[in-house]
Amino acid sequence: MKRIIKNNYKFILGIIVGLIISVTSVYAVEAYIESNKVSYDNHNKTTTTKNNAQDAIDELYERSGIHKEKWVDKELNGADPVLQDPLIPVEINDDGEAYYANLNSEWYNYSKKKWANAVILVDNPSNKNYGVGDHIIKDDIEGYFVWIPRYQYKIWDLGQYENYIDFSELKNTQVEDNTSVYSMFGKERIIDIKFGSADKLPKMNESEAKINNYYTHPAFTLGDKDLNGIWVGKFEVGYKGATSTAQAEVDSIEPGKVIIKPNVYSWRNIKVKNMFMTSYNYKRNLDSHMLKNTEWGAIAYLSHSKYGIGAELNVNNVEFETGYSATPNSDQTNNPGKGAARTEETKTQKWNTTVGYLASTTGNISGIYDIRGGTLETVAACVEGSVGSSSFSPEELANYMVGGYIDKYGKSDNMYLYKNRILGDATGEMGPFYRYYDADGGNRPHSWYADHSHFISNN
Repeated sequence: MKRIIKNNYKFILGIIVGLIISVTSVYAVEAYIESNKVSYDNHNKTTTTKNNAQDAIDELYERSGIHKEKWVDKELNGADPVLQDPLIPVEINDDGEAYYANLNSEWYNYSKKKWANAVILVDNPSNKNYGVGDHIIKDDIEGYFVWIPRYQYKIWDLGQYENYIDFSELKNTQVEDNTSVYSMFGKERIIDIKFGSADKLPKMNESEAKINNYYTHPAFTLGDKDLNGIWVGKFEVGYKGATSTAQAEVDSIEPGKVIIKPNVYSWRNIKVKNMFMTSYNYKRNLDSHMLKNTEWGAIAYLSHSKYGIGAELNVNNVEFETGYSATPNSDQTNNPGKGAARTEETKTQKWNTTVGYLASTTGNISGIYDIRGGTLETVAACVEGSVGSSSFSPEELANYMVGGYIDKYGKSDNMYLYKNRILGDATGEMGPFYRYYDADGGNRPHSWYADHSHFISNN
């Protein structure tokens, strides 16, 4: 039986792509929605024994999939996931198998760190009539997506840093000789978040942000649209059909080659403009686009709240393949050219294993993977007035910026002018920044978890 409830809606689907120097990666697809539209096929093939007329009626509801109420997570305060064709709601078992979710059951619960998931099928799936409760065959899935609900977060640091602090200036600090410099300067914290729909949590300007006050994350505004949440690709974007890393190195605009699945080859060696246009044209009727820096920040902040893993993620240490996680006794750094082989189970394991869950933003299978490690990535952001090596013309860049598809930063020749941050983009707010020698002899500014941190500049 099919039940369709129609209301006006706006649906925006986006892509995150990556490029650093000459190594590039298309990362993940996301969708932005503000709507009350629900469209889904419901049929439940299970039967139960009922003892009276009311139970018989309940059975009919259960079998049809049409329940009295659609499940909502009260914690989200109206920012529940919104679905529109071609997204199909799914529950993913710990082994990675996906099943068509019953919208009237608890198919997500953010207080339990169970984030909502959905899939998009390939053009010609083996089963064109999937319904509630059905197992969705992996080969029928083109992409996996995860819902990031609209939220405000409590400001802990305004990120007004103009440079790093050199470690030599701190040499007289009273610290035991065996104290790790990393832990000495660690500023990691659990980020305080509260959810709410666009009408309950209006967008805010940075001038309204104050320490210990809540601030609406800017990822939930796209141009002049206020969004109740965003659907984000669960894995780095791969190149459909690639059977080797070389086959996934394609510098062209090919929306039909986007695939967001585990254990596939990441799309690499593609110019920024081609990444952007591939993303932009992936589902143009749904307003798809490349992930912005602020949108990346929204994922990171939610991951580091009580609703996510709340800790540093395991690294994907299999070079150029999606959905892997380094084992606890393995190197947790991301060293290009030194990645583990997919067959080395003592060093790396797949996403649907106990070790694999530690590379997810939730610490379980419902989260987003490949956030740390994998292939180097870039986001849709630029310095005002500079096209750099993106292949964009100034006019093209300005046009997409007006639509809200690119984050804009102030001009600067200083790679450490962190105060040019946009609140919510996971840059300046992660300060203060310290420069010291790390384990590999590098002398670079560092931030949370001793991660290398420099800022965007004109070059």
